Amino acid sequence: MSSQHFKGFTQTFARTTLDWLFPPTCLGCGEEGVFICPECFSKIKLVPRDVCNYCGSFTSKNGKCPNCDNKQSPYSGFRAFAYYDGTIRKAIHHLKYQNDLTIGRYLAGLLKLVYQRTDWEVDLIVPIPIGEQKRLERGYNQAERLAKPLAELLEIPFRSDALIRINEISSQVGLNHVERQENVRQAFVANSPQVKGRIVLVVDDVYTSGATMEAAATELMAAGAKRVYCLTVAKVNNLLD
Repeated sequence: MSSQHFKGFTQTFARTTLDWLFPPTCLGCGEEGVFICPECFSKIKLVPRDVCNYCGSFTSKNGKCPNCDNKQSPYSGFRAFAYYDGTIRKAIHHLKYQNDLTIGRYLAGLLKLVYQRTDWEVDLIVPIPIGEQKRLERGYNQAERLAKPLAELLEIPFRSDALIRINEISSQVGLNHVERQENVRQAFVANSPQVKGRIVLVVDDVYTSGATMEAAATELMAAGAKRVYCLTVAKVNNLLD
């Protein structure tokens, strides 16, 4: 058995053992054995396909909403699985604050479904990085726990160090789009040898205003990426807030 196959075997064995010792429970109703039961899954507000390719808003004009129609975006497309509400919101909370590794793999499976409905052909997957202070406090980057299993599912190379956060930023909560843009300006630096000429998929948990994705994609393009696409588990929908 090769070292790669042995590593895959041990990872699968460890996951199976953990699932047996600590079986998942539905985040919506508490049913044992599943992360989200069929009934609760049916209540999730999925982001439809006919939305703006750049911000995920409803549109009927060539893939662009009125706000993005005359806008030059640094990334070539954006998609999200569902709106940031209900059970999906709980799932992301578990991923982000309760160090739940298994929910990350489950959500990566949902991202795979979204990716497979696009015509994107990427050759590198990177997570949105978090600041060093947050990593020390939390112990991990939740976007990395989505991006890495997604890369494994899609058999696409993954690099956690292709994009690095160089500036700590204040909380984005309560800021409007312009304030969020200013808050993340020059927050990232890309590793040019890793991204030059590559088609990069940037993965994060939630898309709010797009400011973080724009800042990350701008840096990746400046470092020589051929194209950048963005994918998140959830998108904040102002109509639901």
